[in-house]
Amino acid sequence: MSAGRGTADNAGNDWPETPGELLYLPDAVLELFARVQQGERIDLLEGLLDCVNWAEMFGGVESGFLLPEQLRALRRYYHAKFAAVEPYYLAEQLSTELMSALIASGDFVFSDALKRLGREQPALWQEIRTFFSRKEVALAQLMLAADPRSSRNG
Repeated sequence: MSAGRGTADNAGNDWPETPGELLYLPDAVLELFARVQQGERIDLLEGLLDCVNWAEMFGGVESGFLLPEQLRALRRYYHAKFAAVEPYYLAEQLSTELMSALIASGDFVFSDALKRLGREQPALWQEIRTFFSRKEVALAQLMLAADPRSSRNG
């Protein structure tokens, strides 16, 4: 395989190590969430892998375009790599990608005041981002710690 970043058999050090390092197709993310909103149950890992922009990540003009077998090998590699990742973290990554896709499509717009805050007070903006990042991590930790045998946890 001569994909842009190596091969699935020969994964280089510059290959993404986490779901957050992959590039995603906004339309695929929006389509996945549309299916979820219709009540479809999904395999989060397969859904995440369906949304990856494999061509942008691993193929291109300089390195050559991905062949179907190369794409299947990449999916197998990342399926195995992320198989132990907790579903909550996969859902969190997909929800982040959803918000990015909504912003890119114009379906979600930040106010001028919020944009100005980010430009004029970057330290304050970072403080706000850090607060919500810590909140999300705490939520993830609580969800993972929830005892499924407890009557309050479903």
